[in-house]
Amino acid sequence: MTDGHLPYPFGHELTGYQVQDLGVTLKMARAAGVKVLSAPYKGRDRNTAIVEFPGGYIAEIHSLITHEAGH
Repeated sequence: MTDGHLPYPFGHELTGYQVQDLGVTLKMARAAGVKVLSAPYKGRDRNTAIVEFPGGYIAEIHSLITHEAGH
C-alpha cells in the first residue's frame, strides 16, 4: 500500500509497450541511448522495466510470462 505517491519513475510513464523478449529489447534500447530507470522485475504475469528515451519520454516495457501446460 502507498499513500498515493509512488517513487520516481513509477507513475511518470506515459504509455506501455508489450514486447516479445524484454531482455533483448532492453539490450537494443540501451544501444540506442535509452536509459533504464527501473531494472527489470518479475510480476505475476509479466516482466517489466521503466525506461527513458532520449528527450525525456518515459515508458513501461513488458513481456508476458508464459506458463506451459503441466508446469
